[in-house]
Amino acid sequence: MKLLYIEASPRKENSCTSRVANAFVEAFTSASPDNEVEHLPLFDIELPSFSAEGANQKMAQIRDMMTGGTGIDVNGEWAGVVQEIERLKSADKVLISSPMWNFSIPYRLKHYLDLVCQPGLSFYVSEGQYIGMITGKPMQFILASGSPYALRFPLETDGTKTDFQRAYLEHIARFIGFEDIGPINIEPTGMLAPDELEELLISKCEEAAKLAAAF
Repeated sequence: MKLLYIEASPRKENSCTSRVANAFVEAFTSASPDNEVEHLPLFDIELPSFSAEGANQKMAQIRDMMTGGTGIDVNGEWAGVVQEIERLKSADKVLISSPMWNFSIPYRLKHYLDLVCQPGLSFYVSEGQYIGMITGKPMQFILASGSPYALRFPLETDGTKTDFQRAYLEHIARFIGFEDIGPINIEPTGMLAPDELEELLISKCEEAAKLAAAF
């Protein structure tokens, strides 16, 4: 099995999410000699550009699909889009680790998601309904936040302390076809003494290893 590991923290050994994700990856590769991992460290690689050219190509793709076409030519920035979607589709399983930044996700992860959410490639519209095209794969989230949050979608009454991280990631994952989605939540990382945080991380690494062995 091939696991695509998308790492959205730039903090390396200082990252809570990366540490727990590394425990997950280690257990996954140990579970079978045939298991392989493709690591996508979003802050260490150059993601394809998606500027005016890519945005115009996306609209051309939509127009083509609406008139019964099979999609536009793969060139320019659109080629980078197709490359990332094909990488995602080639994986049997997907792992995303991400800290919470400003109640949501790091900008590099948003860039990546804006690349892979594309009409006719990762979703299509049928009778007014969005249908995801990347199906039959499990997705595991490893998420960290400095404060504790209720495990639900945000409410208007939450005020400024609102979790748009997990809510958005799960929404996008389901939008493009993922149904088997599991979270590991590491919180509250900003409210614990160093020894308490270490204890929490050890327990989350153990949880991740158990999940990975059966992933």
